[in-house]
Amino acid sequence: MDQTQVDDRFAIITYRTRFSEKTESGTMRNAEFLDSSYKIPGGGWLSSAQDMARFEVAILNDTLIHPSTRDLMWTALKPSDGSADLYALGWGWREQKPGEALAIGHTGGQQWTSTAFLIAPEQRAAAVVLTNMENQPASELAREILNILTAPSEKRP
Repeated sequence: MDQTQVDDRFAIITYRTRFSEKTESGTMRNAEFLDSSYKIPGGGWLSSAQDMARFEVAILNDTLIHPSTRDLMWTALKPSDGSADLYALGWGWREQKPGEALAIGHTGGQQWTSTAFLIAPEQRAAAVVLTNMENQPASELAREILNILTAPSEKRP
């Protein structure tokens, strides 16, 4: 993951994305500067879709973490009141519609960004969507991509 790094507002970072926003009239413009370096654990990192895909591959190939650790991280919480919970240790289980592959992942967003990271472990497939605009349907797009990747070959577009 050679393109992933802590955000540094003073550094020249090759391929740093400029953030965009929609005005009330619906036109696009450059967003104000965002300095996320003050919140490194909660969004102060910069990455690329390629690096995030490498991260997914490392998880699927069991080269990043031990399978038993991954399985524990992917185990949904069990609230004491017996209610269902679709969240694990930093990972969310996405409810499936009929015909969809089970997907585990994490979504995020902050000022001027929307992201989604989904893995279908049984099919060994994954999708990453990174946008430079907030409140975008990154998770829906990632799910659509994952549905295409995991569909039986006769049903693929």
